[in-house]
Amino acid sequence: MDNKIKDKPILILDYDGTLHNTAYIYEPAFRSVMGELQEEGIIPHEEYSSEEISYWIGFSAKEMWEKFHPELDEAIREAAGRRIGDKMMEAVRNGRAQLYPGTEAVLDELKKEHTLYFLSNCLDDYAAVHRKCFGLDRWFSEYFCTGYYGFRQKEEVFAENIYKPGQSYIAIGDRIKDIRLASECGLHSIACLYGFGSEEELKTADVMIKDISELPDAVGRIELMMK
Repeated sequence: MDNKIKDKPILILDYDGTLHNTAYIYEPAFRSVMGELQEEGIIPHEEYSSEEISYWIGFSAKEMWEKFHPELDEAIREAAGRRIGDKMMEAVRNGRAQLYPGTEAVLDELKKEHTLYFLSNCLDDYAAVHRKCFGLDRWFSEYFCTGYYGFRQKEEVFAENIYKPGQSYIAIGDRIKDIRLASECGLHSIACLYGFGSEEELKTADVMIKDISELPDAVGRIELMMK
């Protein structure tokens, strides 16, 4: 790492909803598995809007099912979560996943002066298929998937596995979990309003952006705050 980058804050980037427009692969997988569970008589028939489905993007599978259908046996919840995940990864392999327009150019720009870390509520194999599909190793130096740590909260994963004394960080994401990471660990934060979180849940972020193209400028604004 050259000294220019070493003196800069490390950017802790969420993935789904921040760089990756997850709705393209999550909504079809969700609808498919819900249909299977309804046909099997495990859950009652219900229609879901796109907004209701996208609400769950950013939750770990474990949290999602505990909140969505807490009455189901844990084994059923875990199996359903795996089925959704498998369908999503199949969609990535089949070329149906999409980064937000302009994401690659933004990451190229950020990478010139910053080290980028990937921190997502996902399993390692989910991250792996995206790394291969989009060549994420061009930009990210480290990957931290909460599934590897038993789906512990992001602030716990950060504090125990990422934080180094004397190093500064900026948390970037589209859900309350990313902003809570920042508040719990004393970091500055950038909220991505174009993702799947509401403005209300993200209101305590230091900076809010409405398009990923605004991210480099937002990082610069945070760096000025840190001086």
